[in-house]
Amino acid sequence: MQNEQFHILVIDDNADILFMIKAMLEMKGYKITARDNPENIIVFMEALKPDLILMDMLLSGADGREVCKNFKVNKQLSNIPVIMISALPDAAGSCIESGADYFLGKPFEMKDLFHTVSTALATVNN
Repeated sequence: MQNEQFHILVIDDNADILFMIKAMLEMKGYKITARDNPENIIVFMEALKPDLILMDMLLSGADGREVCKNFKVNKQLSNIPVIMISALPDAAGSCIESGADYFLGKPFEMKDLFHTVSTALATVNN
């Protein structure tokens, strides 16, 4: 499947990181929707139906791990792969426990982002 057929939702409250991830993934041909907060995210995602969610672990006013748990118990959203990112040391375990399928530690190399996105999308059946 070509990259442009995949729709990725990126959630990060840091505008610079959000812009950079969005630009880099668009450069690879992915369709990107960017959000800087998780407000009403479940309703938003049910309407959007992204193929992949890439989100920061710590968001202004929310813990991405709790947001992820809410995705994973929702029957309409539970099959969407989640990549969680964080600069906190030792965050990988708690992110995976919360339901994230993949984890990237900040700072990360673009090649690692592309590889993880590609790996996650390989599991998606459109």
